[in-house]
Amino acid sequence: MRSLTAKLAVPAGAVALTLALAGCAGGNSTSNAGDQTLTVDTSFVVKTLDPGTVYEQTGNIAVHALYDTLVTYEGSDVTTLQPELAESWEQSSDGTTWTFTLRDDAVFSDGAAVTAEDAVFSLNRLKNLQGSASQTVQGLDFAAEGDDTVVVTSETPNPDVPVILAMPAASVLNSAEAKKLGATDAEDAATSDQIGTQLDTASLGSGPYVLKSYDPSTKIVLTANPKYWGEQPAYSRVVIQNVDVQNQKLTISKAKGDEIALDLSGPQAAELSDDLQVSGVADTSYFLSLNQDPAVSAVTSNPAFVKALRLTVDGEGLAKLFGEGATPAAGLVPPAFAGALDESENPVQDIDGAKKLLADAGLSDVKVALVYPAITYRGVDLGTIVTKVQQDAKKAGIEIELTPQPINVFLQSQSEGKNEINFSPNSLNYPASSSLVNNMAPGASTSLRTGWTLERADQSAIDASNAVTAELTPEGRNEAMIDWQHVMNEVSPYVALANNAGIVVATSDLTGADYTPAGWTVDLAAIAGK
Repeated sequence: MRSLTAKLAVPAGAVALTLALAGCAGGNSTSNAGDQTLTVDTSFVVKTLDPGTVYEQTGNIAVHALYDTLVTYEGSDVTTLQPELAESWEQSSDGTTWTFTLRDDAVFSDGAAVTAEDAVFSLNRLKNLQGSASQTVQGLDFAAEGDDTVVVTSETPNPDVPVILAMPAASVLNSAEAKKLGATDAEDAATSDQIGTQLDTASLGSGPYVLKSYDPSTKIVLTANPKYWGEQPAYSRVVIQNVDVQNQKLTISKAKGDEIALDLSGPQAAELSDDLQVSGVADTSYFLSLNQDPAVSAVTSNPAFVKALRLTVDGEGLAKLFGEGATPAAGLVPPAFAGALDESENPVQDIDGAKKLLADAGLSDVKVALVYPAITYRGVDLGTIVTKVQQDAKKAGIEIELTPQPINVFLQSQSEGKNEINFSPNSLNYPASSSLVNNMAPGASTSLRTGWTLERADQSAIDASNAVTAELTPEGRNEAMIDWQHVMNEVSPYVALANNAGIVVATSDLTGADYTPAGWTVDLAAIAGK
C-alpha cells in the first residue's frame, strides 16, 4: 500500500546545510491504543529543547510536541494557518500590526492558565537571546493587552508575521516557571538569561506531550500531557531514537509495531516494501549561483552565458537522481509552497539554443569552476548532482571544473564571494515564499555573495522584488512571487535545477504521519492507528 503524497503548501530563504550525526539503531512499539508507544527513527540533529534557541530538525520535532504556538499548520498543508493558542487574529490595514486573541481554556502542563503575558515573555526572550532562531523575529515588538490579547508590531509592513509565529522557536513558555529557572526576556537576555540546559529536563509548555527524558546522543522520550487542553494524542508515549541514516531503511522495514522514519531519501523510499507508507513534499530547492562580479569572472558575469547555462539544465534528469517526490524546478520557489510556478512552466533542455547564445556572444572554449559542499544531503551525494550538471553543460561546449570542499570550507568560500559558481541546497526557515526576496533580490545577502549588487542588476529584477514587498497580504505576495520568478528566470544569476522532497515513512497501520514543510517535519500528536 506504499504511496507518496505530495500536497501544495505556503517560504524565508536561507541555505541550511545540516549534517546528520550517527546514532544507534533499534526500537520497538506496539499497536495503536491510547496507552501505547510510537517509535520515531531519526538521525539526531539536536543541541537543545529550549524553544528560544532550538534550530535543528530533531529539536524542532520535539519542541512542536511539547509546546504550543499562537497559530499552527495541520498536516503537510502550509497554505492555511490554523488557530492554536490564539483563537483569532487580524492585521492592520497598513500591514504593520497584528492582534491575536487567545483562547480561554488553554493551560500549561502544571495546570496554570496560558496568558498574553506568557506569550509576550516567550517572544521577547526569543528575540533577545539573539540565537540562530532569533533572526525570524527581529524587527518585531510584542505587547500584552490584558490576559487574552497579544499585539505584534513590525517595523515594516509584514504579512508573514503569523507564519513566523507558527514556528517552534515561537513557542509559548510558562513564564512564571521559566523565570524561576533563571530565564529572562530582557534586552540583554543573550548574556543575562541563566536557564542553561534546564529546559532539556523540564516541560514548561502547553502542548500535547511532556518531556520524560532526554539524551542528545541516543533518545528523547515524551509522554502524553494529562492536562492538555486539546484532544489527547493517540499515543501515551513517543520514543524519538537516534538511528543512523544508513540503518533507518532496515529498521523501518523490520518494524513490528507503530513506527516512522524521517531521514530516508527519495531513492531509498522507492526501494521500500509496498506495506509501508511514504509521505513526501518537494520543499528543498537546488540551484546554481553565478558570480556577477567581472573581476571574479568575465564569463559568469556575462548575461548570455547565464542564459546559455540555464538552457543546458535537464530538470527531469536531475529530479530522477533525487528519487520519489522530486520535481524539476520551474522557478526558485519549490512546489510545496504557495507562490510556486506551475509544473507546466518546467523548462525544457535546449542544447542547440545554448550553443547559439554562446556563439552570438562570442564565447568559445568556455571554462568555469563550480564549487560545492562535499556532503550527502537528504541521502543524495551532491557530487552526483553537479556531475550531471557538468555533463549536460559539456554538450553545449561549456567545460565546468568541479571543486568539492568540506562544508566549513565551502561556507567560508561562499561568504567571501570569490567563487565563479556556487551550488547548494536551499531550505526555508518558515513557509512564506516571499521571504526568498529578503535574501535573493538584487543587493540582498545571498545575492551579494555572488556579486549581484543593485548596480549590476537589471531594473526589472529590482522592480519585481519591490513589487513583492509592497504587497500587504499573503495572497498578494504569493501572486507577486510568480511574477518575480519569471523575471528572475530571465535576468538573475540563479539557475534553478530541481526540487528534492522531504520524506516520512510509516508502518501500514498509521494515519497522520504526513511530512510537513512547516518546520517540524512531522506532527507527532497527529499520528494515530487506523
